[in-house]
Amino acid sequence: MYDRMQRLITALMHQLYERDDAVRLGLLASLAGESMFMLGPPGTGKSLIARRLQRAFADARAFSYLMGRFSTPDEVFGPLSIRALRDNDRYERTTEHYLPDADVVFLDEIWKASPPIQNALLTALNERVFRNGTTEVALPLKAFIGASNELPEESDESAAFWDRFLVRIVVEPIRGDHRFATLVRETGDPYTVDIPRELQIRPDEYADLQLRAQSIELSDRVIGMLSAIRSRLASDRDGRQVYVSDRRWKKIVRLLRMSALLHDRDTVDPVDCALLRSCLWSTLDDLEYVATVVSEELAARSGSRDLSVAAAAATEDLRDQISELTQRRVVRQVDTPRRHRQEYYRLIPAEESGDGSDDSTILAWHGDIDDLSIGSRADVDIFFYDASEQLTGSQEVAIHRQSEVALDIDGERYTIEVERAEAEVTESRSPTTAERRRVVSQIEQLLERVDQQIDELIETQSALEDGARAHLFVAQEDVDLVVDSVRDTATRLSEIRMLVADLATQTTGV
Repeated sequence: MYDRMQRLITALMHQLYERDDAVRLGLLASLAGESMFMLGPPGTGKSLIARRLQRAFADARAFSYLMGRFSTPDEVFGPLSIRALRDNDRYERTTEHYLPDADVVFLDEIWKASPPIQNALLTALNERVFRNGTTEVALPLKAFIGASNELPEESDESAAFWDRFLVRIVVEPIRGDHRFATLVRETGDPYTVDIPRELQIRPDEYADLQLRAQSIELSDRVIGMLSAIRSRLASDRDGRQVYVSDRRWKKIVRLLRMSALLHDRDTVDPVDCALLRSCLWSTLDDLEYVATVVSEELAARSGSRDLSVAAAAATEDLRDQISELTQRRVVRQVDTPRRHRQEYYRLIPAEESGDGSDDSTILAWHGDIDDLSIGSRADVDIFFYDASEQLTGSQEVAIHRQSEVALDIDGERYTIEVERAEAEVTESRSPTTAERRRVVSQIEQLLERVDQQIDELIETQSALEDGARAHLFVAQEDVDLVVDSVRDTATRLSEIRMLVADLATQTTGV
């Protein structure tokens, strides 16, 4: 389906300039059974885009209308059938050649539609049915495009109608000088472009695509990305809120599934989520913020950051298990430095007996000694006390810590006075064969899982970078964001794999 869609989009884009988003997303929305709104000034090709989308469907009937404040339902849905009213006492409309009879509908200046028209359109857009008198008629509607040079006013009625338009595109005058020059030199009639019939979507194919899209899977990674974007838009942590209804989120998922299907995939990829930037804004003030949120979440989550986090956690768990297998904590009687006056250690010269019978006492603040690692040196203040525990003086000395309790002070050996106490100490132990096998098995499983994840990420990266399989509906800059995220995660997993391999070596040598 991908190659056909690519050729169809190319044909639809003939003699259209800087209108890629509108044509591509309009086609995707139509195939997904959703509606599109185009915002832009007069003369920017909105009606031409709608006409092109009609050509995407085989034998499609079109209905277009410029709405006005005094437009009536008769002008949109068809006039009242006098014969049905006279002969059968039925209030029915003659709908042939009007909106209920059309495959592709384009309503310009849509917000000028009266409340009765908007109410009837709500049912048509949501349920794809039209109530003609007492009968519900299934609509052949495939593409519904609304357009205006303004956004709807804030009201409950307008909000409900506005929410039905899933894809929202801003159409601006051509900016590039080269494109502008090409446009004004063009002599062909853009309204008469022929689309090869073999590319057009037949009614049975349209129905089949709708059915097949329902079986497209949503991965946990994609669900996580949607949830993260939804959370950021709903909260005010960035200083603003953007309301997105549950109904629109359901519609978004339909759009993502159709995108995956048209790329011949059986699951939605994170790159498809870039489409959300055209589905989540409601005001012009939202546009830049929504684009920023979507881009940031694409960059952060496309590479399955949770994969590397989970692998790192599993690695740490294995490291802890190996430590438990090779070491054990036991209670022993050990010598620990004894505190004097709660804050000081007593320093005993090597020639002193250590029984406390000497007349003088040398003390050092415990923090200064504790800060010295074994083998390190520092200048420390020591304090001298007489037999009556009166301070007789102090001196700054150079201390070299040689062990837990042995010190070298200005070239002379001292020890820290100790006391016997129970304490937990770590001792080496040899794991049993069963314990070793269990850990080795877990390491092998983790290595296999990490290798598989790395291979999948590399495959995803290669597919995204394949120029022959460019994404049909997402801009290249968004694809690049996803590629960078995937590459970063693959690199992190490779680093974790090296750590796991080291653990395997350690376990083998135990």
